[in-house]
Amino acid sequence: MSAAPKEPSPLDVILVVDVGNSGAKVGAVRGEDVAGPVRLPRIDARAVRDLAGPMLKGKAATIAIAGSDPTRIESLVWELSKLRLGAVTSVGPDHKGLPAPQVEHPTRAGVDRRAQVFAATRLGGQACAVISCGTALTVDIGDEHGALCGGAIAPGLGLGARALAEGTARLPLVDLKGAATMPAHDTEPAIRAGLLLGGAGAAERLLEEADLAQGTPVYLTGADALHLGPHLRRPVRAHPGLGILGVALAVRASPPR
Repeated sequence: MSAAPKEPSPLDVILVVDVGNSGAKVGAVRGEDVAGPVRLPRIDARAVRDLAGPMLKGKAATIAIAGSDPTRIESLVWELSKLRLGAVTSVGPDHKGLPAPQVEHPTRAGVDRRAQVFAATRLGGQACAVISCGTALTVDIGDEHGALCGGAIAPGLGLGARALAEGTARLPLVDLKGAATMPAHDTEPAIRAGLLLGGAGAAERLLEEADLAQGTPVYLTGADALHLGPHLRRPVRAHPGLGILGVALAVRASPPR
């Protein structure tokens, strides 16, 4: 007599809402596969519901909310709980599923950076480094247990472009798409080269200063990773949903009760 089919668990699919410095994105995680991330048009429960439907396909899910704005996260947890889409939990600095950061002030270490190195370590099966290209350009190191061991934070590519346009009288706001060569022969290509080649050079110098062991995998993630990646000379493993995956792995390691 065959065994009854196993009932799906809400942890089989985890919907992650990442509330960042300049908006929010949502992704669904099954195993180690990530659908998304997709940027939310606005940070509220109905926007999450509208985007989550096609990702979840009617399946039960746990909803995890993480990010850098505790007030917005608390509000979103309350709103989503009312919609009854599934069990809702938040992943903050003290979440037991995230390895404790090995830094001077653990409570100040960003959950996003911790989640990214945690996921990268799980995927690579060893200590790793992560280059993240979002509002900030970060280069972080994770140990073999998935704990953040420190890193560096610089202005992101888009932020740098906007700072030049807003802080000067004549420099335009440039699109990161397009050629970036040195020397550039016009203003816009020169700005693009400064941002992309400069960003790539900064990331590689930071990795060099970290004195990584031979063969340490380097993961590349973030909204502007597509623009930065072609200019990196060091081999990287691109993963646009690395932070989303890290939050889901933390929830599976320490599920909500």
